Amino acid sequence: MKKVGNLIAFGLIFGMALGSTDNITAKAVEVDVEEEPVEENNNDEATDSPEDKTVLEDSTEEDGTEKTELTYEITSGNAAPSEDDLHGIYVSAHVAGTTSMMEDIISHIDETSINAVVIDVKTDEGTIAFDMDSELIDELGVEDILVRDMPGLMKTLHEHGVYTIARCVAFRDPFIDEVKPEWMLKNADGSVYEDAKGFNWIDPGTKEAREYLVEVAKGCRAAGFDEVQFDYVRFPTGIKEEDIGINGYGRRRAVYGFVRYAHANLKAEDIPLSLDVFGTIINSTVDSNIVGQEYAWLSMDCEYLSPMIYPSHYYEGSMGIDYPDLHPYETIDGAMKNSDEALKVVNPKKTRRQAQVRPWLQGFTASYLSKYRDYGVEELKDQIRAVNDNGVYSWIIWNPSCKYQWDAFK
Repeated sequence: MKKVGNLIAFGLIFGMALGSTDNITAKAVEVDVEEEPVEENNNDEATDSPEDKTVLEDSTEEDGTEKTELTYEITSGNAAPSEDDLHGIYVSAHVAGTTSMMEDIISHIDETSINAVVIDVKTDEGTIAFDMDSELIDELGVEDILVRDMPGLMKTLHEHGVYTIARCVAFRDPFIDEVKPEWMLKNADGSVYEDAKGFNWIDPGTKEAREYLVEVAKGCRAAGFDEVQFDYVRFPTGIKEEDIGINGYGRRRAVYGFVRYAHANLKAEDIPLSLDVFGTIINSTVDSNIVGQEYAWLSMDCEYLSPMIYPSHYYEGSMGIDYPDLHPYETIDGAMKNSDEALKVVNPKKTRRQAQVRPWLQGFTASYLSKYRDYGVEELKDQIRAVNDNGVYSWIIWNPSCKYQWDAFK
């Protein structure tokens, strides 16, 4: 590899995770999602987590062939920088599909420490950005081709030593409701739920929708992506229990159930999974219940966990900081320390397989705030330094315009 609640206040905010292109349809792995990870005992022998068990119930397929048993490695964060650390940036599907823009980005990558890109595949519009060889996806009619030769782009990026991550917007989907309304989150009266911005959302518990999202992930791998990242793997921020009849615990179980299902299926295909989560859920039960993201649980069922710890997204006074956006180092430092403490809940001795933390950092100026700071080279460096000071050396920069302060990465 080359050099290689807050949510209520902010409402719906910025988004937010080489083979052939042969048909990608495969049999799904069935997963029991009745359990969530539990805190380890103080004894030497740890309590079993769901992932300590085999997720395949039978040892053979229907045709008599042996099933692949999923095995897991115990991993931990790096004690020091290594050649495997990822320094990433976000690239929209529009930019990825524009040759001149990608050539410019790659030229900058060659001159900096950037060695990873996150590219839109299942977009914020609910469409698929390149042609996937999948009967299901063809049947649904969800493709809107923005990148005409995704395998070719993957080949070029790999030639430059770049690790590629497919960003797939999971549950917020303003397109699929017209095709599969039965997949959607429903109001108490049975109508399709619509958030304050007019977007519809997939119900995380819908079996067919889960299969569809896994199919999209497999299509990403077939095109050459190294990893699949699910964004919007959550409930809407403005939703209430009386709207849908699901309380906070039920939402967390629903999201976790999908993640366990997806992880088991992607693990069977040797596809690394990363998850984007709100940074504010790490130490806020209120926010965790609103969106259904339980940080500690999710860390046990993915390879990488990417909390969006943008300083601009923290409420005034968070972590004892008056205006977090004005203090990039202090805000990121506090968020990373909160992350470390939260992960210990289910893995205090760090003896079980757990996701590596690879946070999203702020690469944009939040001029919509009453108190904000222009985010340039120094602000980016301060955030990266805070991550490094907490023993983590991988990170991704989010800027929806895909315009970056390249000098911050030299």
